[in-house]
Amino acid sequence: MATRINFIDLYSFYNELDASVIETLMEDYNISCSIRTLGSIRFSTDVNNYQEKRIAVESDKLENAKKIINDAIKSGVISREGKFRV
Repeated sequence: MATRINFIDLYSFYNELDASVIETLMEDYNISCSIRTLGSIRFSTDVNNYQEKRIAVESDKLENAKKIINDAIKSGVISREGKFRV
C-alpha cells in the first residue's frame, strides 16, 4: 500500500540563491521538499522585481526543517528576508 506524503508550506522568501541553498540543506538532511514560485511571470527590466518563493516540506519533518532554516539564517548562510508560514 502506498504511503501518502503531506507537504506543508513552511517558509516564504524572494531570493533565488536562498532557494538553492535551502534545497541543498534539506537534501543534506534527507528532508523531501518542494520549492515553487508564486505569481505570474512578468517581463520587467526592474531587477528588484522578485517573485515570492515558498518551500514546502513533509509534515512529519516540519520541526527539523524549521530548525535547519533558523540555523542557516543565524549563521548568515541565507538572508533574513524570508518569513515562516507555520
